[in-house]
Amino acid sequence: MPGRRARKSAQPSPTRVPADPEVECAIQLRRIGDKLNFRQKLVNLISKLLRSGT
Repeated sequence: MPGRRARKSAQPSPTRVPADPEVECAIQLRRIGDKLNFRQKLVNLISKLLRSGT
């Protein structure tokens, strides 16, 4: 687009040092649990909003 300026190149993120497999597994399980918890809260909110009309 003519009116836009080019972005400055993003700084590369520092490389992660691989941790123990147990730590990596725990981090991934925590992320999965957080996603499932968020989805469940969202479903509960939607169902509460839809149920309130009856």
